Amino acid sequence: MKKLFVHKPLFRLLSPVFSGVIVYLLILLVNNNVAQIQNEFLGEELYVCIGMSYIIQEFSRVLLLLFKRFSFLSDTILSIVLQVVVSIVLSIVVVTLCITLYYKQVLGFSPNSEELWLFNSVFSVITMIYIMLFISHQYLHKINSEKLKEEQEYLAHIEQDFKEFKQGINPDLLFESLENLLVLIKQDKEKADDFIDYLATIYRYILSSKQKQLVGLTEELENTEELVKLFNYLPYRNVSLVNRINTSFLIVPRSLLFMVEQIIRTTIISSNINLEIELNEEIDFFTISYLTNDKITEVFSAKNYKEIERVYAIYSKSTIDVTTTDYKRTIKIPKLTIKSNA
Repeated sequence: MKKLFVHKPLFRLLSPVFSGVIVYLLILLVNNNVAQIQNEFLGEELYVCIGMSYIIQEFSRVLLLLFKRFSFLSDTILSIVLQVVVSIVLSIVVVTLCITLYYKQVLGFSPNSEELWLFNSVFSVITMIYIMLFISHQYLHKINSEKLKEEQEYLAHIEQDFKEFKQGINPDLLFESLENLLVLIKQDKEKADDFIDYLATIYRYILSSKQKQLVGLTEELENTEELVKLFNYLPYRNVSLVNRINTSFLIVPRSLLFMVEQIIRTTIISSNINLEIELNEEIDFFTISYLTNDKITEVFSAKNYKEIERVYAIYSKSTIDVTTTDYKRTIKIPKLTIKSNA
């Protein structure tokens, strides 16, 4: 609410000047004719009206801020009417005290009932206009804030869909595979056919797994082995996958596939050095371990599996844990069951 323009220093400084001048003109028009305005415009009463406008607007602003502190006053028609009535009544009290003090201390006599009625009527209208301006702009700010929040949620949803789409398509793997396929077609068509089969199997699984919340480890492992075979067709890739898991459990689709790919892409590999990725299991986790030989430009870090970790948080309270030593890195991923999924 502090963003509303009625709280801005410039508005609080200039608006009472204009409203004070209007109040003074209205009083002159009531007490005198139009011709006398030119002679009596720049009088002492003009500055009194401007000063009163400062007092009334600041007093009304403080009242509105106080009203917002009471939780029982919700944004209803009744609460708005209550704010207007209370603000006008208290403003009449303030105007009466200020006018009476001015008349007695400066002019030397007390104001009569007609003069008090005139000042209170005009400043009551100013108070009501200020309150309506405040409330209307507050509602406008609230509506705009809600629309902005909806737009931000919609944008976040689009960004999330794009991340899932990018992860599913995996453009790096696709273009790298297509480039290598062009070379294999010219050199060895039989290897090119095998390469296409591996690529088709992987992408068939990636696209079909989008409709599944969880998949069995066996299904994921079969497609991960196809991914390893595919990478071994690429230049300077020498990767092997060693599976020591004997039990069956559920995992998030493409999680093992994604982890193995990130390991291969962030590890320095040559035709003379074999990258061996071991799969083991514990009571509540299965582990992926390998000898660390990280690239300088691309190191395995938490951002590599941030999306996988977000999805796992939906099904399990356990988190993905990565332990790195000078020679070895171990990734612990929670096992999922139908019971934990429910």
